[in-house]
Amino acid sequence: MSFSAYVDSYPVTAYIVGHLGLSVGDFCRQYEFDPTIVTGVTGWRTANRSVFSLPADFVECLAITSDKTADQVRYILRLLEKQHFAYLATSPVWNITPFQLVPPISSQKTQREEA
Repeated sequence: MSFSAYVDSYPVTAYIVGHLGLSVGDFCRQYEFDPTIVTGVTGWRTANRSVFSLPADFVECLAITSDKTADQVRYILRLLEKQHFAYLATSPVWNITPFQLVPPISSQKTQREEA
């Protein structure tokens, strides 16, 4: 079965289609995730969920499929997320404020952690 290789800018979709060469539906079926959670109306994409808050088991499945470590996958997802936020900030369709582009506080390192 063929699928469109068109990739939207949401990092999870971009990774699955662009890096794994799978449709989101195929990936979700393979690892028994509900595809509507990833891309559906009430899913992560619609909620613009940060890659910092993705479940560990989901990231592990991405890592297994791509023969990378979970840390490598997270790093790639963060890069894709930066590109995604840059796209949203310049897109006239989206009304995104700088406040909305800041990752969640729980994902930011404190000064103590950086030292």
